[in-house]
Amino acid sequence: MNTYSKMNLNVTGQIFGWTLQISLLFFSNSNFSQSGENLFNDQFIHEIRIEGIDTISFFQYANKGVYVMCDVDIDGQTIDSIGCTTKGNISWAHPKNKKPLKFKLNEFVNGRKYDGIREFYLHNSYEDPSLMREKLTYDICKAAGLHALRTAFCKLFINGNYWGLYTLVEAKDELYKRDFGNKNAEVFETMDFGSPCFYSQDPIYWEVENGNPSVNWPRLNKLTSILANTPDNQYLDTIPKYFNMDDFLTYQAINVYLLNFDSFLGYNGNQLYLFDSLIENRFQVIPWDFNSSFGLWNTENFNPSTLDAIPSVFNGKCPINRITTLSELKTTYLNSLCLLNNVICDSTKLNAKITSLIEMLQPAIYSDNRKMPTNHEFDVAVGYGNLTFGSSMNNVPGLRSFVANRWVKIKNDLSDLGFQCTNNLLDNEEESSFVVYPNPAKTSIYLNFKGEKDFTYRIFNTNGQCVSEGELKVGQNETSISHLQDGVYLIEFWDTSTRIDVQRFVKM
Repeated sequence: MNTYSKMNLNVTGQIFGWTLQISLLFFSNSNFSQSGENLFNDQFIHEIRIEGIDTISFFQYANKGVYVMCDVDIDGQTIDSIGCTTKGNISWAHPKNKKPLKFKLNEFVNGRKYDGIREFYLHNSYEDPSLMREKLTYDICKAAGLHALRTAFCKLFINGNYWGLYTLVEAKDELYKRDFGNKNAEVFETMDFGSPCFYSQDPIYWEVENGNPSVNWPRLNKLTSILANTPDNQYLDTIPKYFNMDDFLTYQAINVYLLNFDSFLGYNGNQLYLFDSLIENRFQVIPWDFNSSFGLWNTENFNPSTLDAIPSVFNGKCPINRITTLSELKTTYLNSLCLLNNVICDSTKLNAKITSLIEMLQPAIYSDNRKMPTNHEFDVAVGYGNLTFGSSMNNVPGLRSFVANRWVKIKNDLSDLGFQCTNNLLDNEEESSFVVYPNPAKTSIYLNFKGEKDFTYRIFNTNGQCVSEGELKVGQNETSISHLQDGVYLIEFWDTSTRIDVQRFVKM
């Protein structure tokens, strides 16, 4: 057994042994026994109040990265003399001065922290009409076992004025310290053209984001050469010594599942961070930049129902293209899609997550006069359907539409590929005597089953309420669902007092 197979079996066993814990990880970031457990508690909306800033000069004329001194109140606790600056690229161009911000508590006073944290960001969800994409995606990354930043939401007030709802994001240095014990370690940032297989010190490809450049560059040069030039017959033994390929493949599976085109899907490279983990003595992928996930753009070419599980755009893009020549890598990648489709992004579970966020965030979003979407556009963006939105006027799918259609597409693709998920969490629909179609459906569903006797069925919504029931005759049965609201439903099949089967369908 080669090195990769040994490591992959171990990691796969760990990942799929976590399935009972993933729901807790996905629905809450609040159970951390470490620094930041209060700041990144995502069960409520935090409040951050800045005092002493001239908003005209700060937002219109100040340079990004140049800190100004200000007093900040976080959830009722005031910290004076901390550093605040604007950040971002496209998001910095927000026309209503709702710019993304960076807070550095120890910029002017050494050792200053809040909840054990020295630095954090506020992101503005500039072109996301749901204002939820980034938060949902980081939660999915964490549930999949990646080294992911913690996130929550906050209402920002400046000089007493409500400035809007922001996504509260952990600073990368805090993650390096939390997961690897070294916030000053060597880290590379790759731009959209910076492939892990291509070495260049041109900042259009790579930049030293942290650490000592004289140490960093030679190690990156070696990594890119090994990833690009190691032949297939040596790849599985060589690569795990230098690069965590399992995490890289899981990360790409998330990009594909969520149609995040700010990745290998859209560019020759991928905007991410490579952490030089001296603990493992190899490079580790740090996911980053998810404001375009859930199909926010490039929908003129791809949508949740058309982007394949193994998309053609991977062809020729190193190192993700190795899944086409090495079955072990392909298996790891497809098992990551299984984990997403059957556990983390299960349509019932993910819809419940979206519902809880809507209930928590809607009042703060409705009263946010600086947000880009109107209140109506927000409602469409978190529901079923599509809307035209953003600077490129993309046809953006509503989150619930995306979840429903993507679940069906990936499920069908895995079946067409003949892939058997090793987590044993695939639905048993293929083995069932009952067939429900079409799925998703609009006005009616057909219920077919093999057998010699009649059954009954019951349809339940995600709140556990029975919304329809009836009898099934042997053969094909048409059942109207036009009276149901759009959403995800469970349909149970009963033989007298015994439940025989349960399946899921989507009403759109």
